[in-house]
Amino acid sequence: MGKILEKGFGSDARSLFLTDQEEYMTESIFSFLHGCCGTYDLDGCTGFSRFTPDQLDYYSRRSDADFVRSHAPAGIFLECVTDEPVISLTYRLYGEKGWYVMNSGIDVEENGVFAAHFSVDPAEKGNVTVSYARKSRELSVIRIWFPNGCVFLPVDFQAGNAQPTPRKETKILFYGDSITQSAYIPTPSLSWFVPAAEALGGGYLNRGIGSMVFDRDSLPAEADCRPEMIFIEYGGNDLGKTPGNDTALAAAEAWLDRLCVLYPDAEKYTILPDFFPEESEAILRRLDEYCRELTGLCLARGITVFSGKPLIPALPALFCGDHVHFNEAGSAVFANRLLNAVRLSRP
Repeated sequence: MGKILEKGFGSDARSLFLTDQEEYMTESIFSFLHGCCGTYDLDGCTGFSRFTPDQLDYYSRRSDADFVRSHAPAGIFLECVTDEPVISLTYRLYGEKGWYVMNSGIDVEENGVFAAHFSVDPAEKGNVTVSYARKSRELSVIRIWFPNGCVFLPVDFQAGNAQPTPRKETKILFYGDSITQSAYIPTPSLSWFVPAAEALGGGYLNRGIGSMVFDRDSLPAEADCRPEMIFIEYGGNDLGKTPGNDTALAAAEAWLDRLCVLYPDAEKYTILPDFFPEESEAILRRLDEYCRELTGLCLARGITVFSGKPLIPALPALFCGDHVHFNEAGSAVFANRLLNAVRLSRP
């Protein structure tokens, strides 16, 4: 069962992640995290979640694969100010319910500059420690990005007398499938939603789930935040998992209706799944019809719609080997073009 923590606290503790810590210390840890809305207990550790407790329960009931995808900390990062010469993070990978994408790792930024990358290895069954030596002689703002594609459990963090940076109010929600989760990008700090959120100037929650479709039950029971903007990127899996467009569109309509009730005042943007690789003529016809109908559903609810094709050119250099998931270059292009589309859509 997850927990939602609404308060943030400073910390004088040298060790921020301890398996036997009291509840007040868990809240103190939470104050260092961004892109995160709560905690969950797993394998003797405290994990950090981008979903509400009822959403985590929903995904966990669906399948082991969805358990892993939903517990992966995609978009969550730790940020602190410290003068400690060497900073270390100890973590554990949880693989009891299988693995999602292990082509992922940990990124470190110092004062806004990419500084180090550490790959994660599923063969490591126990605690693993990575260390980073600061470059600045003065205080540094250290940001550590957690992996996008595996269940990552911090165990210990050593950063001297580290202090948290102010956490921005959640301004942006990202909903979608593996494109939004960005699980196939090894360097999490280069995921497309990162520059998009930074350019839009707000805190965010990435609620992308690989292989996910429109399903109203996947939304929280009650609004857990007051976002100003919501990005929606579903549809790529919906056609393959439903027998016809009518079924897929009915699910999309129910999901959109619930979203509008939960977050009535947020600007909403839907990205159509028409950027997926070309297949048979019959599938392309069905996709074209689906996108037209989904566009109508969105526009009827005041949701701005972007075609995916202009956002990501069909160039092999921008994709992973499957030509579906973006690589780092594709993420940068997608984010830049999406931001331009948002600017042009506004009065």
